[in-house]
Amino acid sequence: MTTAHRPTWAPAKGGEEQGGQRIYAPSRMASAKDQASHTKLKFSDMQLLENGLQEAGKGKMLVPKAIDADDEDNPSPSDDDSDGDEDDEAELLAELERIKKEREEAAAKRADEEASAAASSLQEELIRGNPLIIGKFDKSADFQVRKRWDDDVVFRNQERGEVKAQKRYINDTIRNDFHRRFLNRYIK
Repeated sequence: MTTAHRPTWAPAKGGEEQGGQRIYAPSRMASAKDQASHTKLKFSDMQLLENGLQEAGKGKMLVPKAIDADDEDNPSPSDDDSDGDEDDEAELLAELERIKKEREEAAAKRADEEASAAASSLQEELIRGNPLIIGKFDKSADFQVRKRWDDDVVFRNQERGEVKAQKRYINDTIRNDFHRRFLNRYIK
């Protein structure tokens, strides 16, 4: 019997002795992935942390000054024109309402036109789809039944003459069709 299927001795031993060459001294070479990393710890400086928190909190500690709202240092001279401003504002609001109404009317008109166009196109599509109705409306319409691409093949519809027996399922082993055919064939 041959031993060709067995591994050789040196790879079978494996490890550092592979190939029969024993390494007597360990190598000083090391992979970058095998070397230690992150060897120093980072300590946070508490003094800097406290200073940073104090600076961040300064904006929140500011108290807004109280404003005296009832004193008028500079009375506005525009009090005399308030009636004119109200009239202008009323005119602008009336103009705005008129523009809104016009836009609504235009949108409603456009929606009605789209709906009627969709209905008429649907009606035309239905009429065109039915060849019997086309003849009523269009006397020049020439109705022809289109032939399929495989209508003129030689072996088409050969099974029309043969009547296939309808398969029926009867859940009784003695009265089902298979058993009856078996009896007719082998026992007469």
